Amino acid sequence: MHSPSQGTPTAYLGHCLVTGAAGFVGSHLVKALLQRGLRVRALVRETPLDLQHPKLECVTGDIRNAAQMLQACAGINTVFHTAAMIATMGGSAVTAAYRDRAYAVNVTGTTNIIQACQAQGVQRLVYTSSVDTCFNGEEDLHMDEHTAYATRLSSVYQETKIPAEQAVLAANTPGGLLACALRPDGIWGAGGSLMLDILVEKLKAGQMVTRIGGMGGIHDHVHVDNLVSAHLLAAGALVPGSPVCGKGYFISDGVPARMFQFARPFFEGLGYSIPKYSIPVPPLMLLMKAWQWLHFRIGIRPPLFTPHELSKLTVSTVVSSAAAARDFGYRPIRTVGDGMREAVAYYRALEQG
Repeated sequence: MHSPSQGTPTAYLGHCLVTGAAGFVGSHLVKALLQRGLRVRALVRETPLDLQHPKLECVTGDIRNAAQMLQACAGINTVFHTAAMIATMGGSAVTAAYRDRAYAVNVTGTTNIIQACQAQGVQRLVYTSSVDTCFNGEEDLHMDEHTAYATRLSSVYQETKIPAEQAVLAANTPGGLLACALRPDGIWGAGGSLMLDILVEKLKAGQMVTRIGGMGGIHDHVHVDNLVSAHLLAAGALVPGSPVCGKGYFISDGVPARMFQFARPFFEGLGYSIPKYSIPVPPLMLLMKAWQWLHFRIGIRPPLFTPHELSKLTVSTVVSSAAAARDFGYRPIRTVGDGMREAVAYYRALEQG
């Protein structure tokens, strides 16, 4: 067995709890931990985890329930907290009910996890945060560990992920719970990626008839295998005196590209072409803001894109994973090319039944 100081994910991580275990990141994380011989308790709420393994225990619970989280953390050494509510609408017309649901899951739920970790003597907590905690809706091609939290918030998701991340980092205690946060942007890969699932749905429905804002903003996405690897490495580095303790890290594939350039191999692999025409962003943004307002005020269906999603698609933001490489040895293990080929093969196989 390797020593913790090497930052290699090995048996000393002990018994691991994964929240949001039926989600895209959570399910991949569960499989990766099991492959390394670790005992895993997978916490799911409603969606069952379609996986069986002698070292896997699936439990049903809601992170909003403090008593259930206390029970879920009993006998656990390392917690990976991936559960969240993706609430991308925002603005002045947001209803209290919409905001309260997101706060209950993302803020109260995270507080419940932290308190359960502290009460049960859990040693390590790795929180799946988001680049959105630092996204101000304006171009930033050099986001790194010195980038401040966002102050111009266009979604309830941002409103809730910022205090949740801050609570996790503040909970880091030398001699007690050691904690860190990872901030991905645009998690993708075969099977369950919200980004690719929505893209396929729109392509099949014939709704991808135009681009938005030229080729889109420049982004540095992260393949799910790379993000899972970062979780394991970060957990492995959460030892007393490590620079990882109490810090937030951006995680990416390290290959920035404009949105439609990134997606081109996916489109073409599935037999589609990148749309020829492009809609300018300003009038579309005005329309989506009005649509979002009307959704909350008179109950029409949610907008095709929330203003936040439209900003994320068209505003260039590039993150640096240099701090993660320096502090816990993160390197992408899956190339964009390999990941795209696998994703194309997966969705083609789905289509053929």
